[in-house]
Amino acid sequence: MAEHEFIDQFLTHWQSINRHLRQDVLTETAERVTRLQWMLLRHVYRVETSTIGDLAEKFGVRPSTVSQMADRLEKSDLIRRVSNPADARIKLVSLTAKGQSLIQNVESIWAKRLREGLIQFSSEEQTDLLKLLERLASSFTDPT
Repeated sequence: MAEHEFIDQFLTHWQSINRHLRQDVLTETAERVTRLQWMLLRHVYRVETSTIGDLAEKFGVRPSTVSQMADRLEKSDLIRRVSNPADARIKLVSLTAKGQSLIQNVESIWAKRLREGLIQFSSEEQTDLLKLLERLASSFTDPT
């Protein structure tokens, strides 16, 4: 198989899996979270608190873009912004209980959907798949 054909098939399958996991999940909630908002929420969920500047750098957008997104997420009671005790000019973003619940509920749905697909693989095949995905992902991480 030619490299471009492999890449095309890989991306097609990857997008199909991603589409299946995401199908109607983020738009079914009352908040109707966009993909970028979801990525921001998940990142804050993992790191617990973050600054607007750090979030802008993480997602490659301007701080004003993150600030506008934070305004909408705050109005939906998914995040809160508080002043950094060390420097009141800096706002720290964290999830509210409602935001944490949203993350947990969506990830629970995704886990269920993923289990439904993975059941066709043996435990050994699942382990092999995970190792291959980890190896692929680690090849993209910045060593610095």
